[in-house]
Amino acid sequence: MAKNKSADEEEYLEPKPYEYFEQTVSRKVHHFYLSNEISDPWDYVKMCHMIQNTEAHDMIHIHLNTPGGDLTTGVQIINSMKATDALVTCSLEGEANSLGSLIFLAADQFLIHDNSLMLIHNLSHSVYGKGRESAQHMEATLKWFEALAYKYYVPFLTEQEVDDVLDDRDMWLHADDIRKRLNKMIKIQKRELKEMEG
Repeated sequence: MAKNKSADEEEYLEPKPYEYFEQTVSRKVHHFYLSNEISDPWDYVKMCHMIQNTEAHDMIHIHLNTPGGDLTTGVQIINSMKATDALVTCSLEGEANSLGSLIFLAADQFLIHDNSLMLIHNLSHSVYGKGRESAQHMEATLKWFEALAYKYYVPFLTEQEVDDVLDDRDMWLHADDIRKRLNKMIKIQKRELKEMEG
């Protein structure tokens, strides 16, 4: 006489449209809060070191509420963000003004909280030294900032808007406008990547 199969056996023998497996992966999520004016580079050495030495499967969240600050520090932070294989997300949680806007747009992913604000403007800078040296220093710094502006603001801004910023026009952007520009930027970047791939 045939033996009756248990419900568990019948479930096991029943063909299934897929298989499911679960895996737990350990990874770190690093949070950095830039909540004041960005000061001298040596104040951010530990932050930059930690960003550059994260594992590829880790995540980095940079929370921004800053009026801006020292450009040389900002460039070092941005270079650290670009040097890591971890996913970098910038979260705009108040204001990301001046240098803060460059740091924000250097991220891989973006979060924009309601009531947030962004200011994009031309470089504010001072130089010291003898007359001709000061002029050369200022000229070099303006070219440096111009290259940064085109690299990180386009296509969030149009090239004409960047030209206007470099001609000392201030741009104030609220949360909804930032979101619209980010969506447009991401579409442009996806299209360009598709064209490059062929």
